[in-house]
Amino acid sequence: MASIRTARVLAAVSALPLAAALFAGVAAADNGAIADNGSSANAGVAGVVGSGVGHNNSGNSATTQQNAVGNGASNQSNTAQVKGSAWTAIQQGNDNVAIHFTQLW
Repeated sequence: MASIRTARVLAAVSALPLAAALFAGVAAADNGAIADNGSSANAGVAGVVGSGVGHNNSGNSATTQQNAVGNGASNQSNTAQVKGSAWTAIQQGNDNVAIHFTQLW
């Protein structure tokens, strides 16, 4: 009986390096520099500033954070909020509004 237990322990111990090798992984990020079109990595930061959360918000607060980065990136949001009204009709369609930014100076 002891020899079977010993054999099981030895089998389990000898399998540990294989299990460690199988569960170990490496993750890497690439900016696509070797791609044919010369793709580039883009990074963006979005912040929730002036949302009223944590200050005087009269018991209701809604915050939406969005970010779109890169060539041809787009973002769409369909949110609405009302403060201080019992019954309010809000017409929320699915129309897109394009906002174009330009350098002023």
